[in-house]
Amino acid sequence: VVFDGNKNRFIPCENQAEDKANYFEISDLDYIKAEEKGELVAVVHSHPEPNGKPILSVLDRKMQVQTGLDWWLVHNRQIHKFRNVPHLIGREFKHGTMDCYTLYRDAYMLAGYEMDEFDRQDDWWHTGQNLYLDNIQGQGFERVGTPQIGDVILMQVGADVPNHAAIYIG
Repeated sequence: VVFDGNKNRFIPCENQAEDKANYFEISDLDYIKAEEKGELVAVVHSHPEPNGKPILSVLDRKMQVQTGLDWWLVHNRQIHKFRNVPHLIGREFKHGTMDCYTLYRDAYMLAGYEMDEFDRQDDWWHTGQNLYLDNIQGQGFERVGTPQIGDVILMQVGADVPNHAAIYIG
C-alpha cells in the first residue's frame, strides 16, 4: 500500500516465494515500482487458513519490524491492520509514548485486539486523574479473581490510584 499524496493505493505484487501456500516474498523490482508510485505505508498479505486467528506470525512480526511499516492481514475477507511497533522487550521508557500502557496496548494489538490511545501527562496520578480505572472497562477489560497468562495487572506505585500496569506471564 502506498500513499500517493491524496489517498492510500493498493499496489499488487507477485509472490516470489518457492512455497507460495505458506510464505510470501516481494521481489525487489515490485518493491521499487511501488516506491515510485508513492510513500510505502503498509505491506498486505493473507493467511488463507479460515479457522486460524487473524494475527501476524512470528516471521511476519520479525519482517514487520525490519521493514518499519504497518502490516495488513487479509483473513476471511476482512483486513486486519497491525501498527508497526517496536519489540515488546527492551524498550526505552518514555512516559506517554513508550510506557506501560503503550506496552500492553501494543501487545494486545499484536494479538488482534485494538485499544484506544489516551493522552496522558507525566504525574497524572497526582493531579486527580484515574486514567486506568476510568478507561479500562471501555477497552473490554473486566476485573477477575485469578489472573491468567496475558491478563493486565494494575498497580499503585507511590500513588492513591493505579498508575502502573504489567502483563501477567505466569
